[in-house]
Amino acid sequence: MLLSIAMVIILIVIISLIIRYLYVQAHILSSKEFRKTAEKKAVKMRIKSPQITCDYCGGIINTDKESRCPNCGALYGEDKELKHRFKVDEKAVEKMAKDAAENAISKAHKEGQETLKHLRVAIIAFLGVFALMVVYSIIVDHSTRPGKYRGNEDVNNNSYSEYTLIDSPDVTLIDQDGVTLRLVSVYADTDNEKYNDKLYNYRVGFSLVNKRNKPVRLYLKCVGINGRSRSDEYIYIYSLFKGNSNVVFYESVFGEYFKSIDEIVIGEWALSDDDDDICVKNSMETFKLSDDGYTAITDDNDMGNVIFENDDIRIRCLEQGDDTRWYDLWIENLSDNDYIVNASDMVIDDVVRDTYTLYDAGLPAGYTLHDDSAKGLSEEFKTRAKDAKVELSLSFTDRDEPKNDFSTGYITLK
Repeated sequence: MLLSIAMVIILIVIISLIIRYLYVQAHILSSKEFRKTAEKKAVKMRIKSPQITCDYCGGIINTDKESRCPNCGALYGEDKELKHRFKVDEKAVEKMAKDAAENAISKAHKEGQETLKHLRVAIIAFLGVFALMVVYSIIVDHSTRPGKYRGNEDVNNNSYSEYTLIDSPDVTLIDQDGVTLRLVSVYADTDNEKYNDKLYNYRVGFSLVNKRNKPVRLYLKCVGINGRSRSDEYIYIYSLFKGNSNVVFYESVFGEYFKSIDEIVIGEWALSDDDDDICVKNSMETFKLSDDGYTAITDDNDMGNVIFENDDIRIRCLEQGDDTRWYDLWIENLSDNDYIVNASDMVIDDVVRDTYTLYDAGLPAGYTLHDDSAKGLSEEFKTRAKDAKVELSLSFTDRDEPKNDFSTGYITLK
């Protein structure tokens, strides 16, 4: 919007400068007009006194005030003295006309060059703003409109993996103002059991029905699956859907420890169109895909050292690796409150050295957030001494009930 306004203003300036330049060039007097001006100037130079002598009676006539001789009443239009005074020197007139023309052309050229300089600046500014608009349009188009609109997709979207249907739930996640989003299928990678690596890949199928005439944009974050959350989202959707459409699309969940997807937690979602937000929801909501519940992950329940604990939260930490020496963090939510977790800067030996990127991570009630690569990126973190003290402060925000908010203060990782 601001770029469009800037373009309009600059365009008005450019048009004004063009008109000004044309006016300056066209406003140079013609040779006839130069001569006429020069003749008037020459005549004025010859007239030293308005008084003449009457040819008939010798009386004095003031030509500024009198049209006849005040003594004899004769007209003085043919007066020899008067004609002599008004006789124009042709050579003088031509020289004056030439000088006037050259002066006018020089002045017009100077003013024209100044106008052109401003015009060039305005055109460069206009092209710059136009380029910014083009770049902005490309960025918006590529970042917010993948293929412009999202359509029906194939679950097997590449040549190196194959997914098999393991569950067909029909769970409505959103039903708002003519837009319905349902989770309709869960697919597992056929290679999940092949390498016995305990890490499983999935594809989750969604059905979106848009009964509105306008396109809608869907934003959604899945922050928990089967009792676990992590530092980023399991599923992140930011896609545009046509008006009056019915679409089935898929999202991937990679490298997880659970052997099925039986429960998901949506952290936040929003629907919008070109005019405004349709609906926004920031509180967490749990959806069960299986009546049998899920199998809890217990393999890491006793790993690490407890570095913080209160009635709501227990935090365990375990230092890993020989080179980069990162940390495993388990943050257990013992309460009935849903929290958003954020981390402060890392402090190494009482000096702020690095930023740990745990930002707005969802931690639903009863869930455990596991971050298996908690580390800093600075050289000070990588080369810290074996006995260096690394501290971190974690804050917990309850969007539904702010009175439950709290912070751990700085705690030592070990």
